Amino acid sequence: MKQLLRSFPMRLPLLFLLLLTFRNEAFAHVKWFTDGSYADKPLSVPEVVSNVFIWLLGLALVVISVGVWLDRQIASSKWYRDLDGWFESKRSSSVMVMRIAAGMLFLLSWQGGAMLAPTLMVPSKYEWVGMFQFLLAFLLLFDKTVPYAGIGTIILYLLGCVIYDPFHMLDYALFTGVGYYLATSSSRHVKLKQSGLTVLYLTVGFSLCWVALEKFIYKDWSMFLVTEHPQLAMGLNYDFFISSAAFVEFSLGYLLIVNLLQRPLAVLITIVFFLTTAVFGKVEVIGHTLVHGALVVFLLEGPGDVYHFLHRKFHTIGKRILFTTSGFLVLLFSLLFAYHLLANNKYERKQKFLSNKPTTHMHGQIELAGYPPDELPDVRMEINDDPMGGYNIRVTTTNFKFTPENVNTSNRMYEGHAHLHINGEKVARIYGEYYHLAAMPPGTYEISVTLNSNNHDDYVIRGNPIEDTKILVVKGN
Repeated sequence: MKQLLRSFPMRLPLLFLLLLTFRNEAFAHVKWFTDGSYADKPLSVPEVVSNVFIWLLGLALVVISVGVWLDRQIASSKWYRDLDGWFESKRSSSVMVMRIAAGMLFLLSWQGGAMLAPTLMVPSKYEWVGMFQFLLAFLLLFDKTVPYAGIGTIILYLLGCVIYDPFHMLDYALFTGVGYYLATSSSRHVKLKQSGLTVLYLTVGFSLCWVALEKFIYKDWSMFLVTEHPQLAMGLNYDFFISSAAFVEFSLGYLLIVNLLQRPLAVLITIVFFLTTAVFGKVEVIGHTLVHGALVVFLLEGPGDVYHFLHRKFHTIGKRILFTTSGFLVLLFSLLFAYHLLANNKYERKQKFLSNKPTTHMHGQIELAGYPPDELPDVRMEINDDPMGGYNIRVTTTNFKFTPENVNTSNRMYEGHAHLHINGEKVARIYGEYYHLAAMPPGTYEISVTLNSNNHDDYVIRGNPIEDTKILVVKGN
């Protein structure tokens, strides 16, 4: 055993390499880099639980069991106790780290016209949110006003729930933990102050777990991302890679919740998050600024109350493994069912919204499910400001041909035109790559383009229109 402990530092690179195997897509927030829409039908739980899922679940349980054993070995080794002591001497800097990370995010979001995340653009009627974020960054400069900045962070998150829908905002639950951590950072009550770290662990871990489920329920979003960046899969089967990435992310989130591997885990996740920027660039850096801050806090602070509770409650390694693996199963399937219920509710509301248009615009459907995937049509849309006024829309398609000369004739597969929708109502037909959209009053608009046949039937896959959707925010003068 002593020989094993002496050799363990040599084994850390192996653990590091395992994480690097999933260094990119596993940690990318898929919504930021795809045009996925809640109009996409979510997969059901039986559809998710495939043979590959079950095999990977078994592997995840084995890895977590090994993690419990490794945690015990690390904690009892001299080299780690020495390192632990050095980090303990730096604990007083943890709040400052979080203040800097939060301040950076607020300023970057304010400058980019967003809130909390790069893609959460602030609607015109909420323009004051930008100044509110600037105020929060200012409050973080002074020790006495940091708790107020923490409370303001929680308020900002709740405001996001009002603007963007609570289901969408569950991805960013970590902001409530950051707000609570800052709000309790200067408390004179020891237990209240300690609870800030516990809540931070729980919310960051939950956010990682919740975002991982997106890769199961909306697998097509990740499939698009991997198709656009095939180097991510490193030659692996795309479906297998996406499921593996989801399990890696969920497992790491769970390890944070139960505080396993503590500081080494924080170091590894931090390095891996930084490596994602090689593919996804500054959007990834800005979006994960607060996550980086939290991971550095975990590195400095060490384990929280959950870790100490589990060690007091379960003395033997067998009981710890049993509890940890059982907890993983309960959390995985509880969140998986919850995610599907919320996603399906969002889908039904979205379909009801999209169908709320004049009956004269209702047409039939051409179902393409079952056709070879590489033959299915797809559409992508770009919206750019026109210097002369209005907007220039560019529509690019694959496996589809615009045929304005055949409009109102019989259907020919994979040809036709596109329909342009604004807030669910069809406003125009598009017969080519470019379309000019006139200027619109200030407000937030959902712009959608769908592919339609010569006789105006909708091309659909499993009942979902082949479409691309963008949010257009028109600001007042």
